[in-house]
Amino acid sequence: MQAAKRGAWVEFDGVSDTTIGRHVQLVTAMKARRLLGRVLVSQDAGWYRVGERDGGQFRPFGTLFTRFVPALEAAGVTKAEVRRLLVDNPRQVLTT
Repeated sequence: MQAAKRGAWVEFDGVSDTTIGRHVQLVTAMKARRLLGRVLVSQDAGWYRVGERDGGQFRPFGTLFTRFVPALEAAGVTKAEVRRLLVDNPRQVLTT
């Protein structure tokens, strides 16, 4: 939070079926401190892991949208705030 308060981008990576609750907690904590404007979220998806049979177990690409966004909304994050996290913040960081 201190880094975000000083203007750094803070990324919560690795959204997956098993981390939804923790990621919702992280985002809502940033929201409570009015720091959503410095937050990026992402998920790891796909399946290739070196050394694992067939590259490992496939992880779906849509979890961020099908499970994480509804969990955020259930926790009181508005549609406008979700847009900020998934559209506005990435646009800002990638064009600055």
